[in-house]
This record gives sequence, C-alpha cells and structure tokens, in this order.
Amino acid sequence: MRTTIDLEYDTLVAAKEIARSENTSLGKVISRLVRQALTGHGAPQAADAATATGFVPFEPRGVVVSNELIDRLRDADGV
Repeated sequence: MRTTIDLEYDTLVAAKEIARSENTSLGKVISRLVRQALTGHGAPQAADAATATGFVPFEPRGVVVSNELIDRLRDADGV
C-alpha cells in the first residue's frame, strides 16, 4: 500500500542504511521496523547491524543521541 509519512531525519538515514545493507527497499525496512516495534518481537541485534563503515552500533539504551543532546552535554561539562 502506498502512503506518505514524515520521518525525522535521523530515522530516515538509519532506515536507508539498513535498506542499503540488506539490499531491499526502504518501504520493506520501515514496515518491518514498525511491525517489530508494535509487537515487541525481533529487535535487531547489534551484530546484525554493521554499517558501511564496518562499525557495529551499541545496543539501544532508550535514548536517541542527537547533536542537540551532545551540545547540552558539552555545555554541562564546560567543553
């Protein structure tokens, strides 16, 4: 089914990277991720999610690290 949604930039980039690494469509990746989030099943493991640079992301910790968060942490540390 075709629809239009607004995604935040970081989630779009992440989903595109997954689609590229799996050689599949962005729509299929988004559908799978939404389905996993709604059912609570099949959370991707870090070992399965290596990016193009070969870096394996850390396990999710419940917060998205944005540039705004990094700037706030730097300000709090006086950096």
